[in-house]
Amino acid sequence: MKSMHLRAISLLVILVMAASMLLTSCGGGSGDSTAPASDTAQTQSEAAETTRVAANLPERDFNGETFTFYGRIYEGAWTAIDIIAEEADGELVNDAILERTNYIEDTYNVSLAVIKSDSNQVASQLKTVIAAGDASFDAIVCDVYDSGALAIEGMLYDLNDIEYIDLEQTWWSHMMNGSLSIGFKNYYATGDIFIVDNKGTRVFFFNKNMVEEFNLDSPYDLIFDGVWTVEKYMALNEAVGGDINGDNKITREDDRFGTMAQTTLGSVLYFAAGELLTAKDEDDIPYIACNSDRALSVMNGISEKIAGSTAISCSGETKINSLYPDNLVYFQDGRVLFAPEVLLHIETMRGCEVDIGIIPPPKYDEDQDAYHCYADGWCVNVVSVPVTNIEPDKIGFLLEAMAADSLNNLTPAYYEVALTDKFVRDVESVKMLDLILDSVSMDNANIFAWAGIEGTVSSAIYNGGAIASTIESKLSSLQTAIDKTVAAFLS
Repeated sequence: MKSMHLRAISLLVILVMAASMLLTSCGGGSGDSTAPASDTAQTQSEAAETTRVAANLPERDFNGETFTFYGRIYEGAWTAIDIIAEEADGELVNDAILERTNYIEDTYNVSLAVIKSDSNQVASQLKTVIAAGDASFDAIVCDVYDSGALAIEGMLYDLNDIEYIDLEQTWWSHMMNGSLSIGFKNYYATGDIFIVDNKGTRVFFFNKNMVEEFNLDSPYDLIFDGVWTVEKYMALNEAVGGDINGDNKITREDDRFGTMAQTTLGSVLYFAAGELLTAKDEDDIPYIACNSDRALSVMNGISEKIAGSTAISCSGETKINSLYPDNLVYFQDGRVLFAPEVLLHIETMRGCEVDIGIIPPPKYDEDQDAYHCYADGWCVNVVSVPVTNIEPDKIGFLLEAMAADSLNNLTPAYYEVALTDKFVRDVESVKMLDLILDSVSMDNANIFAWAGIEGTVSSAIYNGGAIASTIESKLSSLQTAIDKTVAAFLS
């Protein structure tokens, strides 16, 4: 999702982790087993030496002008914490945002401000204020669903037409933004400027303790060998699933599972196969892709493996803990091998005693040349510019500067917090995060809820049944919905 700069960031994190391991792994041994302090200091110093990234922008003085963001800021998981920070609090991510805020304000003589939405869904209120000509904010940061709703109402600029914004630069997410465009128009975008989009990426958490207990193939090794496939995934599921309490039945509350997931597992595995519900042609216009021969073959192949498996349980219930689905509660109990979930839950599981690893969803088969990860429009925040902004080049300048500078502070801070400071503590997961965040895309069928096709596909895969005829029944309404959105985008 981010850029090739992640390679340098992950190397930095690995070096810091290696230095930390040298300091902590031999505390009870002899002096000979501990690395000399000078060597450790040199390693850390080398790791910290990076070239400062800056956008290709001219010098500019905005004479103290205030630029205001309207932000999806509320009491919830997907709040846009990553726009500005007002003071240091000792948390790496917050302080990295503060560093960026200070740099932008000092370098360009501006003030950055935020209007808080106090609500998760903001499209309705934004439509009202934009229609009224309210110019009190220069840019919007909200989820993709709401941004899409504003775009089809003609309320956003095409970012490609705003001076200084260059979505081809490495600090913008090429794969993600490429999947979000229609007719080569990008009314909203994301990249290193934010980290909430990282948190909305679907990954597989796995229980490393269970891998060791059952003497299973390491998922890391399977990935490095290019053989992490649906078939291997199912073999690991079946190897651990079972009746723990001896009552001759499998229940979520009492027994052991290979996977516990939300009801979206079918679509997650489908997208991981490199398939889409709607793809785009040479003119960047969406077309129906879920009825192709390969798409249907993939759906049926996945369904044959997961539908009816007693080693897999899917539910969206949150009866036990409102912070996350119940499947994660059972995962933290140590009774579940795989928990497909959004990357956000690295943080919500910070007190978990299970040793957690992170991997991408499996390929469909070994012929697939790359791993594919998926994010949905509910979780991911993007930036846009409302048509009420009569000088969009100014905020375009600052957005480009903020996005580029994020590579110096925000993205490295997220890596360190997510993988080394509090949550997952293995070098392999650093490599996995590179792989995951470089492979994330979205599907416009999800963003615009075209004919409810995503839920239809996911349910058909997980429940089994007549997948082809189920898809066929949706094609007419799906095409109508696509045509309506495309017409609005291009008008």
